[in-house]
Amino acid sequence: MIKRMLCVLICFLLLFCTISVGTMVTAKESETSPIGEEPVYYIETYEQLKNHASKAQAGYRYILNDDIIQEDNVNDFEIVIPSGACFNLDLNGYSIKRITQGNDCALFRIRSDAAMVIYDSSEAHTGYCSFSEGDSNYYKAVFYNDGGELEINGGYYEIFSPYQQGDCSVVRATSGYTYIYDGVFDSSFSWGGDTISVGHNAYLYDVPQVVIFDGDFYGKYYSIEVTPFDNYLKHGCLFPSVYVLGGNFYITNGGKNGEDASFAYCNNGWGKVIVAEGTVLSKCLNSSDQMFLDGVSKKLFSETIDDYTGGYYKVTAPPMIMSENLDYYYRLKNLCQKAEVNSYGESVYELHKEDFDEILSRIDTIVVSETEKNAPEVHLVNTPVDFEYINWYICDESDYDGVDTEWTHVGDVQNVTSWSIDERPEKAAVKIVRCVVTNSDLSTYEDIIRIVYEPLKEDEIVDFVEVTDVKAPVVGDTPDFDFTPADNSFYINGVYWTDITDNTPMKETDTFKSGHQYKLEVWIRANEYYKFKLDSDDSLDITALVDGKEAEVILPGTAISAELSIIYAVSNEPTEPSGATDATVPTGTISTEPNEPINPSTPADSTNTTDSTDPSESSTSDVGDITKPSESSTGENTTSSEPVKDKGILGDVNGDGKVNVKDATLIQKAAAKLTSLTDDEILRGDVNADSKINVKDATAIQKYVAKIETGLPIGLPII
Repeated sequence: MIKRMLCVLICFLLLFCTISVGTMVTAKESETSPIGEEPVYYIETYEQLKNHASKAQAGYRYILNDDIIQEDNVNDFEIVIPSGACFNLDLNGYSIKRITQGNDCALFRIRSDAAMVIYDSSEAHTGYCSFSEGDSNYYKAVFYNDGGELEINGGYYEIFSPYQQGDCSVVRATSGYTYIYDGVFDSSFSWGGDTISVGHNAYLYDVPQVVIFDGDFYGKYYSIEVTPFDNYLKHGCLFPSVYVLGGNFYITNGGKNGEDASFAYCNNGWGKVIVAEGTVLSKCLNSSDQMFLDGVSKKLFSETIDDYTGGYYKVTAPPMIMSENLDYYYRLKNLCQKAEVNSYGESVYELHKEDFDEILSRIDTIVVSETEKNAPEVHLVNTPVDFEYINWYICDESDYDGVDTEWTHVGDVQNVTSWSIDERPEKAAVKIVRCVVTNSDLSTYEDIIRIVYEPLKEDEIVDFVEVTDVKAPVVGDTPDFDFTPADNSFYINGVYWTDITDNTPMKETDTFKSGHQYKLEVWIRANEYYKFKLDSDDSLDITALVDGKEAEVILPGTAISAELSIIYAVSNEPTEPSGATDATVPTGTISTEPNEPINPSTPADSTNTTDSTDPSESSTSDVGDITKPSESSTGENTTSSEPVKDKGILGDVNGDGKVNVKDATLIQKAAAKLTSLTDDEILRGDVNADSKINVKDATAIQKYVAKIETGLPIGLPII
């Protein structure tokens, strides 16, 4: 009997330990830790990497917490980000390596309408991904974008090829948008050996577009290959495009003598590569499908890479008109887009006439809002060292007629690289500004921008003011100096109490006396864009309430300043300040305190230590309408009967659940009057909270996308 009891006890202990250890392992694998207010998942295994990618949500961070190696040689083991998922992966200085002999073609595959952002936050910048491709005779890549949105900002990425079949690249895009902000990309040890490969094999989704801002690219035969599987015009879509706005592109093993090497390859002209800035092989062609942006300067130099010596061009972007209201790379990208449109043939133009006309009609725009009282200062960047002349011209948009425009030459700024229009028009106006640079060889290059002036905001006339939260005199109390304007038309810039009985001014430490009379004087000033009403004699013509009582308005006053006065007889009874409300929160009201971040791995029952690796099962933060507990007057928690509407994510202008370049572009289009925004889009787009939507908001979003600190809560839920 005793032995049986001991056996039962031992079994129970073993079972308890097994459950405990299992729970601890599960908890470790999906451990979360908030960084700021962002929920975080740490990843330590390839299986976790696959699972999290398949269920990734916007607003979550997924951080590598260990080196990961996968070499099981199995198929269907790609890390897939499916439609609707948003995978924000921080390499955190660790590596991901996959070595396979299977048929998988990618390390990461981004499906249509999915999003992936990958970067390395480690100080040593040791984040690394490599893919040793398998036995597949197709395109293979570290990143395979099948119609989603891919953003790369730092890290080291390479592809190896033990088999001489298929074509390998670090990034392969067949649809959607790919943005490369920084990183190192190496395909020099792979079959095919292109760093960026662009094509279209289904014609089901968006035409692929790749924008490269910076990075180092090491290819074997070509840096960029654009090879559609068929003529795009048959399918009614444009050619794929690559815009090179920066970066260094090297060819490492191009036949040693460079005979087989070039910067880019476009199959039958069915693709566009436009270089605006960076370092490229000097054999970069300048044809209709592979060209330098008009106006770039090229400096030839030689560099040895992996025993291959070749000539390279250091390319500098063309002279551009800039302003604080414009983003540099936004302008450069648009210039590439216009150059691309202008390079198409007549048949392509006829097929896409509506799209082309929209692009060509949109001159890059500066919007001067109704509250900006000065004309913007514009300046010229990337000015050639050996220029002869710089001439500025201006005209009204209504007079703009392309090459036949009759420009007004601004003679006093000749050879000056920055200037501002003398006066800001008070009414709505649109100006076209043109700058022509004449080089030492007398060749010219010009740039044009459009300045849209919104009507200058007119001052609102105020004929009534009210001051609230005034505490009336009570015997023994000290005077109150902290009052509140009833609206934002004015502010209080002085409060004075006078003991009329003693004819003495009062200090904050004085107390009211029984039987005395007191005068309260409140000095106010109108806020910007407000003016107090004046009569025909230029004296104040306003009505004022102080503490709910009509106050005397001391004349004459001015349109921006006024003095209000009221007399009090001291009271022996305490008086509530005017405008005060009951502080008790009724049962069922909704709390206005900011939402606390929800830890996606914390279970509802704190005694349960098992974590879920599925953020959709362990968080309620993405629910559109949520109810928020509040405290009743008895101190008990109650749930509001009315849902709190989800206002969305700050910076997510188009409301697709993620903050990216599309949101910045939408703001730019709205600022240029090419589209209009809804109230909800304006709320999400006003990231700097200045109550207006303009290029400053777009620039802040672009910095956020590029992982540049903005000091703004972009990417967080709007409270």
